[in-house]
Amino acid sequence: MRNKKLIILFSVLLAVTLLVVFNSVLFSVQHIDVHCVNVEKSQYTDKVKASHKIKNGSSIFFVDKAEAIQNIEKSLGGNVRVLSVEKQFPNRIYIDFVEVRAYVKVSDGHRTYYCDNDMRVISNGGDEVINLKISGELSELQTGDKLTFSTSKGLSNADVVTAIFDALARLGYYDTVINLFDEIDISGNFIVLRTATGMKWEIVTADRLAEKLRLAMSVYVNELDDDKRSRGTLVIAGTEKIIANYRE
Repeated sequence: MRNKKLIILFSVLLAVTLLVVFNSVLFSVQHIDVHCVNVEKSQYTDKVKASHKIKNGSSIFFVDKAEAIQNIEKSLGGNVRVLSVEKQFPNRIYIDFVEVRAYVKVSDGHRTYYCDNDMRVISNGGDEVINLKISGELSELQTGDKLTFSTSKGLSNADVVTAIFDALARLGYYDTVINLFDEIDISGNFIVLRTATGMKWEIVTADRLAEKLRLAMSVYVNELDDDKRSRGTLVIAGTEKIIANYRE
């Protein structure tokens, strides 16, 4: 009986302690930092700050990240997509988002679509886009639908293009990717990226794509002169060991 009373007492004390900790000033939200990943000075930054509905002074433990994302995206009507809402203890919240904008233009001769970096069809196109070459036919899509097309080639799918954008984002090139490339060609046996300077990157397979793009970017930026960047092909191959070879 005595042990039972002690367990109850300790449980009450623990509950009170946790309640005090969760609601203490130390763990109350004091800073909410909002950052647009793909546009340096986004017109939506202040609107994101105004729409997340995370209250300053509230317990950081009780911040609902999914609810904050829903609040932002619903409020801004599809103009932004939230990448992450992260808690940094004891009192700071980081919100990263992207402006939904046209990144690629794809056509099969019958249908033409503009898509964002997540390969979802958007209504507003633009001149600053990357041409996407595919070997299949485009399905009939509505705004907001994920790009799909029929093809027998394993590499030719929208997921590969999404993975390219994701990898470049992690490398810090999210906001400049449209200026880096004129075309992404997945119509053949390889992934081919044509740079704005005139050079081609030929990626032999889609496995370990992020590592291959990291190597390609490093060689392109640090090891090649302007003349080579304007012509030739950088071939990225390998499974166990990734290698890069330049050829005329």
